[in-house]
Formats: sequence, C-alpha cells, structure tokens
Amino acid sequence: MPYRKTSQWIVVGVSTLITLFCLYIVLLSTRAGDTKSIWIFAAFAFLFAIPLFATIFHFLADRNATLAKLHEEHISLGQKHKTTFIPHWFVITGVIVIGLIILYTIIKWLFIYFA
Repeated sequence: MPYRKTSQWIVVGVSTLITLFCLYIVLLSTRAGDTKSIWIFAAFAFLFAIPLFATIFHFLADRNATLAKLHEEHISLGQKHKTTFIPHWFVITGVIVIGLIILYTIIKWLFIYFA
C-alpha cells in the first residue's frame, strides 16, 4: 500500500478544508435560521468527509495488521497491483462538473446570505 502515500496527503488536506468550510457554513446557517442551506451544506460536508475517512482508514491500515487484513479481504478484495486503466478524461470531467456545481452553490448562498 505504499504507492498511495503522496496522494493521500492531498486528499486529506483538500477534504478536510472543504469539509470544515461546509460545516462552518452549516453553523452560520443554523444561527441565521436558514434551513435550506443547512441541508445542502451538511450534504456537501458528508460528501467530502467520505474520502477523508477512507484515507484515514488507509493510513491506519498501513500500520495495523487487523485493519490491513480487513482492507485486503473486504475493500481491495485481494488485489495486489495498482489499477492499470483509469479513464482520466471521464474522471476529470466529473471533478470539474462537481466543482462547478459546488462553486455555484457557494456563490449563490453568499449572495443570498449577504443580500
């Protein structure tokens, strides 16, 4: 599992920042009484917390024999090699579309909140 080390720190950093930002917006929306923003940003926080928790699990699985066995049996299904084919154009297109949707939602919320 050592081939994931460099990308894991990027995932942890980005996921943590986005999750904390969404949770902060949930806190502000709760104080303002805006229930629509609470649900959308709570969903975004949960969405970005999933890769964060998965990456933390991978960190722990590298150091713990029990978690490594659990990872091998149920998550990687015994796969011993890296993935050989990744459709990069499809993944990047999805990331760009999701990023634009999140950016639009944040900007729209900011205009509504400060209007």
